[in-house]
Amino acid sequence: MTAARLLPLFVLTALVLGATSVAAQPSRSASPQVAIAASDGPSATDVRGGGEDRNAVPGSGCSGFINNGQPTATVTFGGEGSLSIYAKSSDDTTILVASPDGKWHCSDDANGSNPGVTIANAGEGTYVVWIGTFSPDSAGSPAQLFAHSGSPQW
Repeated sequence: MTAARLLPLFVLTALVLGATSVAAQPSRSASPQVAIAASDGPSATDVRGGGEDRNAVPGSGCSGFINNGQPTATVTFGGEGSLSIYAKSSDDTTILVASPDGKWHCSDDANGSNPGVTIANAGEGTYVVWIGTFSPDSAGSPAQLFAHSGSPQW
């Protein structure tokens, strides 16, 4: 092939590769805003949600903007029954949870625009939580985070 024929192919390849950005997955080991223990009944913890990083967990099923470098919370669970982790906010929020077994759980609109994850037969350990916002413009949005055994109590 001549250089004249290769030039359009090179330009097209550069445009495709330049438009594709690879976002880093959230850091499970970074220090969270808060650390809480899941209880038998709901109690709220005030947090700030959102960030500038798009949720970059492949196949998580929801999007949102989080702070990849700092989780919102860690939740310690004793491992008996189901675990519900959910948030309430006046903004459209999302939730991303990394469980101790390495799985990702994500929710956008479980109750109106509030997110929630319930893990049946949740294992004992520490769950890492990111409260995100649907829009990057809502970063720093106040929210209440709940973590307890059983079903969410909206």
